[in-house]
Amino acid sequence: MATTLPPVATTQSPFNPSISHPTQIIISENLKQAALDHIAYLKEFYDHPEYLKKQSREYAVYRYETFWLPFLAETMESDVIPPLDILFVWHSHMLAPTAYASDCERLFGRILSNRVRPRTPQLLQFSEQLWMKKYNRTMPYELDYSSNIQVIPPYTSKIKYALSQAVERQADFYYNVALGHYKDSEFLDEAVKRYKKFIYLKRLNPQLYVVPMYDIDIIWHTHQLFPEAYRRDMIANLQHVLHHDDTVQDRTSNSKLSTSDHETRHKWFELYGDRLPKNGCMYRGKTSKDFYQFVTDFNFLLECQRYTMYVQFLDNKSAATGVTRKDNDNRVSTIVSLHDHSVVGEPLPDQIFAQINSSEQELFARGSSGYIEAHFEADYTDLTAQLSLKIQQKAGYWPMNYFSTLEEFEIPADKLLPITQFNQPVKANNNAGGEEESGGLYFLFNKPIDQYSVLRQMVPTAKRLTIGISAMDINTVIVRYDASQYEEATLDTNYLTQLGTSFLFNLENVTVRQALHSILPVHQDQPTLLNIRHTILNEIDIFTATFNSAIFASCHSLNWSQLPLPNQVSPNHDNSIITFEPEKEEALIIKDHSGDWGIVKFSKDLFTASLDDNVTDKNHQFSLYRFMPDGQVEEEIIYVDWEDDKWLIGSNNFGIEMNTWSISVKRIAIKNSMQYICLGAALISRFDTLFTQIFGRNDDETHLTTATNGNYNDNDLLANDIGKINLNGSTGINNTRNTLSNKTPQMAMNNV
Repeated sequence: MATTLPPVATTQSPFNPSISHPTQIIISENLKQAALDHIAYLKEFYDHPEYLKKQSREYAVYRYETFWLPFLAETMESDVIPPLDILFVWHSHMLAPTAYASDCERLFGRILSNRVRPRTPQLLQFSEQLWMKKYNRTMPYELDYSSNIQVIPPYTSKIKYALSQAVERQADFYYNVALGHYKDSEFLDEAVKRYKKFIYLKRLNPQLYVVPMYDIDIIWHTHQLFPEAYRRDMIANLQHVLHHDDTVQDRTSNSKLSTSDHETRHKWFELYGDRLPKNGCMYRGKTSKDFYQFVTDFNFLLECQRYTMYVQFLDNKSAATGVTRKDNDNRVSTIVSLHDHSVVGEPLPDQIFAQINSSEQELFARGSSGYIEAHFEADYTDLTAQLSLKIQQKAGYWPMNYFSTLEEFEIPADKLLPITQFNQPVKANNNAGGEEESGGLYFLFNKPIDQYSVLRQMVPTAKRLTIGISAMDINTVIVRYDASQYEEATLDTNYLTQLGTSFLFNLENVTVRQALHSILPVHQDQPTLLNIRHTILNEIDIFTATFNSAIFASCHSLNWSQLPLPNQVSPNHDNSIITFEPEKEEALIIKDHSGDWGIVKFSKDLFTASLDDNVTDKNHQFSLYRFMPDGQVEEEIIYVDWEDDKWLIGSNNFGIEMNTWSISVKRIAIKNSMQYICLGAALISRFDTLFTQIFGRNDDETHLTTATNGNYNDNDLLANDIGKINLNGSTGINNTRNTLSNKTPQMAMNNV
């Protein structure tokens, strides 16, 4: 809902006595609808980073001046629109309204008009037809900058405004208005009202260099994209065209932008009685898009896999199953037998199992059951080249025991390929169920036992030999979060390569607390798969997932400045609009090579709610909002649950076991494994501290230091100061056991 504003003193302007209130500010275009169309093409440009390369920008400037502007000046059609590369040059030119007017009037004798509208396929086709009619084959309408380097012919530019640099500056703007609330109807209604107040503030303070928040800025930018209307409106409101200077970008203390920002806030509060900074409308910094690296081959995660292989002797009526197995010793890569038999001559049981570990040192191990062994042998250089099973019988007497091979079977390479490469999920193919069921087996081998076989002689009822792996094991990668000590550190000029995110201004020489944690295969101490650098900066948590100096993902806490309050947007909004209540919630944002990957949000009483007798399932779940490539936002539910003494957190794509600090990722989500692991590390750290704040801890418990999210503070330029929360609670940890819902979610978790 829109905020009700206090009455504004009816101070008459020295310029025009007829305007004495912000509501009387003249805007002759529908800026609310135009802002939606404006943001749509900003995103389209954002999705084409090849346009931002220096050669591409300069060629687009050449096309704009040499072809588009003359075409626009000659055509009588008002509905023509340029191709995207030219559009962004034109856009950047119009955002310097005095320079645009000067260049147009000097070159064409008038301001060339524009109006913001949707870039529909029909309008693009119409514009291309007119373009080709004029230029024939001289200059194509659309160009592919991703595959072709365009060579600019010699020409002398007559435009005085530095357009290539302007395009580069404006490319960062979209990221700051990219979140869903900037497309919400009620939010935009309020933004237009605040824009009028912004102009009125300038009207009363003509010498003030006014600095807007981003909700105002998107409306201001949109207004300038109607150059003739903007000029008329500003002369009516201010008797001059309000200049938009985007070259002022220094955000350090005592800079022009910093001091003007503080003065604008002060004058705003003095005039209107409310704050200019607003939830969800502040500076977000630069995107991580194309700054972070991305993984193309995920087979290194096979280091994290260790499979239980079931060797089963079945009669014709039995079904293969993998539900029964003994707990494995996670500390070593040896086998614990399914059944321990000590009676000499006891018949062969119906199931034997062995464990695969993908390290070259112990690739396969034996699985024994009484006096029979299942012994797997493999080619160490290529798992798919050879894998054989030897059924062996124990013979001799102690200390001269040995095993002799009864029968040997070769496992087909085509059955091994799906489990040794992360191409797609592995489907269980027995009657027990699908890949989500731990009892569902993926068969490597399924062969009838000949009646004359030695195996039939030993187990007369056995009609069939099957070898399988639990599909759940194959489809889940598990890593371990290994925490290290925190130390004070001073950031240097290369701080971006450490933090991976620039949501604040210059951080050089800033003192932080920092630790470098390791992500390891859950069953091994080596190799280090990933490093998680946890930096506590101005009480903001920053988790950066790195390896060999390359950044793959980051996760940092959010405060009020990034997301709107629920009452700032439409009541029945969809998942694309993420709201945030700082008093009640905490939030983290995850970034990767594509930009914002997701936002996770949870209630501060997530654990204290378990002490309430009236809890529901929703008290023990929170949401991850995933930003999809098509621009949609998908909500992924994350559950918090107790399973006996285990504290589990997870969704259908990933899971965390807080007792062991292990993070699991499903194969279906393997392309997002770096993001899930980084998020998992952040949640482990945050929840470990949050839980300790509520319930206390024993002296021998490991405790991760972490910052906390907080409430509104607008003392600095970017409004990113975060105050500590205070969660009180005296109930011991044992009192919370089994108070959560009995419903067990299908987390991406198997036994570790």
